[in-house]
Amino acid sequence: MIRLACLALLALLLQEPAHARVIEDATGRSVEIPDHVARVFPAGPPAAALLYAVAPQVLLGWAHDAGAASRGYIAEPYASLPRLGALTGRAGEVDPQALAQLHPDLVLDTGTVSQRYIDLAAKTQSETGLPYILLDGGITTLPRTIRQVGQVLGVETRAEALAAYAERTLAEVHARVAAIPTDRRFRIYYGRGKDGLTTAGPGSIGAEFIEVLGLTNVAPASGRQMYDATPEQFVAWKPDVAVILGSEAAAAFSSDPRLRDLPAVRESRVLASPTVPFGWVDGPPSPSRLLALRWLGHALYPDEFPDDIRAATREFYHLFYAVDLTDPMLDELLR
Repeated sequence: MIRLACLALLALLLQEPAHARVIEDATGRSVEIPDHVARVFPAGPPAAALLYAVAPQVLLGWAHDAGAASRGYIAEPYASLPRLGALTGRAGEVDPQALAQLHPDLVLDTGTVSQRYIDLAAKTQSETGLPYILLDGGITTLPRTIRQVGQVLGVETRAEALAAYAERTLAEVHARVAAIPTDRRFRIYYGRGKDGLTTAGPGSIGAEFIEVLGLTNVAPASGRQMYDATPEQFVAWKPDVAVILGSEAAAAFSSDPRLRDLPAVRESRVLASPTVPFGWVDGPPSPSRLLALRWLGHALYPDEFPDDIRAATREFYHLFYAVDLTDPMLDELLR
């Protein structure tokens, strides 16, 4: 018996130690993560959207409640995952102790790589002992970021299919935009919030779609990601087109009597960006922005962007969100 026990102990000692890998995130931090990652806490809505697209099986829950309207556009059982709160939201929304009790293998954030989020990553990792990586959430970096997530989670094949779609889309958009003369480029206002008067200037991740399409953002940079615009500012801005997040906000913007003389309102060029299951142009910055480039390009420059938007939307939702859209669902999205 003693000999058998010794042999068993020796076998345990000779077993391979638990493997770990070191990942360098977008901040340049070297983060040690488990070799096998099965449970991931999304630090904010952009990370939750990206995780759902690439590897929904590891998603512990949603940073924010997706809402009843989004349920049909998210595959089960993921639509029923709990709301966990966002680390990147207001202070105290997610308690570090409560986060640790969820036993995630990893905390993932994706979005703006700024000092605020770098400090949050380092602070959370220090307080919880959980590995925390921050990846660039920009539109043009999506192919690389998707591949990084695939590598971290061991789903390289799935990630490659999505990254290849992203690369193809960005290359097509770049080529099409290059063919549009500068004198045909629109001046764009992007708005969100219940009245469409919250905006984002150049350099903000929320308004990045404007820059990718080679258009001019009429709102000036402010040093903040989002800020409230006043009706008086629109007198100077005079946008040719307004892209508003959500149909209700677009209706409120279009019917605001203070804005009726804007070229965008007067000429009925106020476009409502779809919002389910994630905002197309923003809200949160998600893979849906790839589809938004085709949608907005087609709306503004149908000759250069001759896409069948219904077919493109079906393809995107099937590939990224594992949802096969019905005609009524498409009608609701694109109305």
